Parts: sequence; C-alpha cells; structure tokens
Amino acid sequence: MTHTSHNLTAELPLLALRGIVVFPPSVVPVAVSRPAAIRLVDDAVISGGLVAVSAQRGDDPDQCYAIGALARLHRLVRLHDGTLRIALQALERIAIEQVTQREPYLRALVHVLPDHINASDIATRMQEARARARELLDALPPNEEVRTQLESADDPRHLAALLASMLLVRANLAERQALLEIADVSERLVRISALLTHELDILRRHFRI
Repeated sequence: MTHTSHNLTAELPLLALRGIVVFPPSVVPVAVSRPAAIRLVDDAVISGGLVAVSAQRGDDPDQCYAIGALARLHRLVRLHDGTLRIALQALERIAIEQVTQREPYLRALVHVLPDHINASDIATRMQEARARARELLDALPPNEEVRTQLESADDPRHLAALLASMLLVRANLAERQALLEIADVSERLVRISALLTHELDILRRHFRI
C-alpha cells in the first residue's frame, strides 16, 4: 500500500535546518536566525506557508540533503533579537530535484515521495517498535506526555515519526537522515527498533540497569 496525501511537484522555498531532520507527519519547533532564512519564512507566510525543508550538510546553509520534507509553517513568534520561533508541520517526504534560486534565499524544484506500507507485516513492526520504546521509557525519567503519544499512535508513519523525533537522542544526523530516506515504513520501523535497542543498551551499561 502506498501512502501520500499530496500529489505535488512544485518550486518551493527551501529552508535548510542545522542539525535537524524532520519526519512526516510531525510538528517540530524551530528557531530561525539567519537573515536569509527569516526573509524566506516571512515570504512563505504571505504566500500560503508551504515550504521545503531539509537537513543542512556541514556548515554551508546552501548545501542540503536531497531528501527532505514538505512542511507548513505555523505559530510564528518574533523575538526581540529578530529570531523567529516557528512550528513546522511536516506533511510528506520530498525529493529535491534542483535548486532554482540561491538569492535572496534558496528555492528548489521538489516532488513528493510516497511512503510504502506493507499491510502483511506493519502491525508486527509497530508492535516491536512500541515494545522497544516502552523499555527505553521505563529506563528514563518519567515522561507521561511521550508515553501517552506512544500508546495513542495508531498510524505507522506517525509512530515512526514520533520515535525518531523524540526518543533517538543519541542518533547522529546521518543516522536520522538515513531513516527519513527509507520509503518502506516497515523497514523504517525495524531500523528505529534497532536504534532504540542500542540506546537502551547504552543506558544499561552506564547505569547498570
């Protein structure tokens, strides 16, 4: 089964995120401080709020990974120092085909990448990932908000996004990006389960649980 709620090929503003991989469907708070990025956000809000987002490669904001997310801007707050605090509602995975503009900010031609859901094993993969997440939460300080979200996530894409965004604290940028690039949601959940097990093993060794 293929999942996508957007059939889109379009040119969009491209917001490079330093150290952040956004997983659809999720909402992520982001602080925007670079002048070019602030102008991008201001213009995008006027034109409807849809943007392409992708993790930045290294220190160059003009260099992004080729797989990112289609996102909608929400809750714009401007601080005294000019920094913007925004919420990005990630909608779908996207492929960035071509950067079409670099000044005053990046724009790119993108198309939506559908997620593939294997109905024959998705329930098992969700159960396994949820079990690993419960074990990890049991070893951490109480966090009822995350636990409630974990138990209520009945959509496999939502569960994968929740676990990747909130529980993989030791995963580096490359590992997170690799998760985003996996089209098969069952495979994504298997990889997330392995990373959760690794996180738990580290905790157990450190605290001798």
